[in-house]
Amino acid sequence: MNTILELLFTLNVAGSVVVACILLLRLLPTDAFPTKWRYGLSKMSVGFYLLPVALVLQCLGLLFTPKQNPSLSGLPMSVQQIQTDLSKVAIPELNFSADIALAFLSMWGIGALVFAAWQVYCYRTFVGKLQQTRIPVPENSEAARQLTLMKEVLGMRSNVHLAYSSAVRSPVLVGLWKPTIYLPMENTADMDMSMVIRHELTHLKRKDIWVKAFAMGASAIHWFNPLVHILRKDIQTWSELSCDEEVVKKMSYAERKRYGETILNVMEGSRNLPMQFCAFLSSDGKKLKRRLIMMLSVKKLKRQTVIFAATAIIAVGAIGASTAVWASKNSPEIKAEATINDATNQTIEEIGGSASNTISQSIHYFKYDALLPDEKELVTKELGLYEPKGYDNLVPYEKLTPAEQTQVTKEDGIYTSEVIDKLK
Repeated sequence: MNTILELLFTLNVAGSVVVACILLLRLLPTDAFPTKWRYGLSKMSVGFYLLPVALVLQCLGLLFTPKQNPSLSGLPMSVQQIQTDLSKVAIPELNFSADIALAFLSMWGIGALVFAAWQVYCYRTFVGKLQQTRIPVPENSEAARQLTLMKEVLGMRSNVHLAYSSAVRSPVLVGLWKPTIYLPMENTADMDMSMVIRHELTHLKRKDIWVKAFAMGASAIHWFNPLVHILRKDIQTWSELSCDEEVVKKMSYAERKRYGETILNVMEGSRNLPMQFCAFLSSDGKKLKRRLIMMLSVKKLKRQTVIFAATAIIAVGAIGASTAVWASKNSPEIKAEATINDATNQTIEEIGGSASNTISQSIHYFKYDALLPDEKELVTKELGLYEPKGYDNLVPYEKLTPAEQTQVTKEDGIYTSEVIDKLK
């Protein structure tokens, strides 16, 4: 339960920070930060909401960090060293009782299931309507010929189906494993079929439907976070705008106008369509003007624009990764009072003979004089730890020089509770 809570907290914080950076980048004009790069940032955010980046970085750190073999010679001796060790096991400030954590995780799980179930239900209902009204496109039709031609132009070999349906008013690409382009039964004469097919195939080639599916998964997991829903809408927006940019970047101005006219002819056709597993050509009136203006003004990116955009993405990625690591180390934990009390009540006898200090270690250290009579009979000097001149830490007997070994006696030694337990 503690692992689930830590993972959920880490993913949520890291993803939200990246989305916050994206919202700040909205202040920049499109010329300074093109649609393709904005779409890339949105996909990065989905990754931070779904992937345990902190865990990956920690595993990589273990691979490249040399292992340190702990030895008895490294045991702390001074009060300052003991306090340093205590700080490593300090109880986190954010703690939940087991009951509160269970209630929170139960609410989260129910919310995630309900959200995901509703999204899948809407999609399945839509697909069911498409299947009921599906009419195959004849192989000798213009749409079928353009599909074959555009697949060759785009270098695609995947199998794509083509069909008519009265359930749609705009061309739409549906399906993760068996993609199908559905065309409306009406108004096809007003559409430039080559541009329609190219637009939908561009979505398919870029795996945009899969991106939307993963975004929907992130929304289900983090349903309580409004930023993830903003991200999902952003992905829909930048997916279409960057697809337009990809389609028209080599077109003349006249061809771009014809492409815009095709979009106008299917305007409002995407209303009420499930976004999570579809890619469609049309837009609503609020976004249409912006989309047409950006499509007509697409031009080759300047070198400084590419450098700035790449730097921004690297910076946002670094911020997200750093945030993930921070969140992993500062995530709330479930209280375990018995464990805390056991850890804080363990003591160690002070080497110098002063009062004992409380530390969270399972091994106790005793001077010879503090042993019981039968324990004094059992121990030998070879089992003790010593602090000869010139050493700052305890040293086991076998690590002493021959001269030092002859000088020490078992009365000078310090013995661990582990050694004494073994002797008994």
